[in-house]
Amino acid sequence: MSTTANDEQPDDRKSLSPRGGWTVWRGVRIALALGMVAAVIAVAGPARLWAALRDARYVWVLLAVPMAFLGAFFDAVKLWMLLKPQGHRAGLGSVFKTVLVVNAAALFLPSIIGGGAVAWYRLSKPDNLRAQSFTALSLNLVVKLVVLAALGILALALDAGAIGEYRAFIAPLSLVACLPVVGLVLMLGTGLSAWTKRVYERCFARFLPERAARAGSNVLESFENCRSEWGAVFGALAAGAGRKLLDGGVTLCALYAVGAEVSFVRVLWIVCAVEVASMIPLTLSAWGLFQVTYVGLFAAVGVAADTSLASHLIVWVAMLPVYLAGANILARESAGTGDC
Repeated sequence: MSTTANDEQPDDRKSLSPRGGWTVWRGVRIALALGMVAAVIAVAGPARLWAALRDARYVWVLLAVPMAFLGAFFDAVKLWMLLKPQGHRAGLGSVFKTVLVVNAAALFLPSIIGGGAVAWYRLSKPDNLRAQSFTALSLNLVVKLVVLAALGILALALDAGAIGEYRAFIAPLSLVACLPVVGLVLMLGTGLSAWTKRVYERCFARFLPERAARAGSNVLESFENCRSEWGAVFGALAAGAGRKLLDGGVTLCALYAVGAEVSFVRVLWIVCAVEVASMIPLTLSAWGLFQVTYVGLFAAVGVAADTSLASHLIVWVAMLPVYLAGANILARESAGTGDC
């Protein structure tokens, strides 16, 4: 049978479909990630990197591993406290299991979007609280950004060595660090959230794609849902701050393992800055972008590229039990021996 032009047309349409375009974009992101990782390794020098890892004092990992697990637990406490005002009946243990699974799954998913989707599916499935879980996860992201901004700016202000000749700006920077928390207080303690939602929907949402506009409305509405129990949000803020301090502790242990002497406040603001950069959905699961930002910022404060990259790999060693715990939960659930 001869092939006509009409027979070939579906293949042309398929190649130009949104799904085909998404496949191309995913390929570009993977290529960017691999290119960035290769560039960082080349700058660090494979031989120097191997020497740093070979001579590292891995006894520091013994201290970093429990800190990594405790950080994941604090993350679970934060999310659990934000779920309660939404009427969610999930226990802390169930939320902790979800956090462990998200830590493992997010390694292979796009940035924070993939991890958030896994968390939403697991948390909304038992009680069919899809909207409530989405609201809690939206507020979880807001709390995370507030913690990163406040702790990051405050740590930078306290890091006199990094500020250097700009020490006169320490007081203003410390004041700026309070602004995200103040903004959250105003949103929870006043009618500012309702007013902001009305302005957003009337003036801005109409210019956005439908999904983006709806997501923005849901985030703003989450403040209204939590106004009657704003104490839970402040508990989540405290848990989020604890999580980020523990992240800084894990990184500090990894730096000590490779012989880098860096102050905790300096590690803290760099860790916060790196996490903010990793939220940019440029590469798959922030691979490459994370490493470039991490090595670049430590290089700016005098840590050699091979040393900082070696410490980053040691952080991975410390986090490996957390990832394996999440993978084990997934495996048990797939085999039918665990619950969601």
